[in-house]
Amino acid sequence: MNEEEFQEAPLLTARATEVAGVVVIAVEGEIDVDTADVVLDAVRLGLATSGPALVADLTLVSFFGSTGISTLITAHELAEQQHKNLHVVAPQRAVRRPLQVTGVADVLRLHDSVDEALSALKPVPTE
Repeated sequence: MNEEEFQEAPLLTARATEVAGVVVIAVEGEIDVDTADVVLDAVRLGLATSGPALVADLTLVSFFGSTGISTLITAHELAEQQHKNLHVVAPQRAVRRPLQVTGVADVLRLHDSVDEALSALKPVPTE
């Protein structure tokens, strides 16, 4: 998969790239009512590939409220329907705290970096 960019909303950019066989959706900007569909379109594209999981990198998200939370819940449900895992990179408080307060963090696989998320996807060697 080559890098694909979705920029249908002026306040948000979503790029899909493949890293080590896993699609990483890097989201930059504000996730709100006007931009949630751009994020979900990128998620659907990522889930259409043959990889075992999808990583949503929200490191550069500057606004994240209730619509962002519901967008991640929908993305999680879409991944489950495809029998894939959704891993979310959310190192900053502006994204992580709303997920923790609402309990959504208990359902999602949260990470502090893309490398950490990718490492979590690697099988543990057996002895």
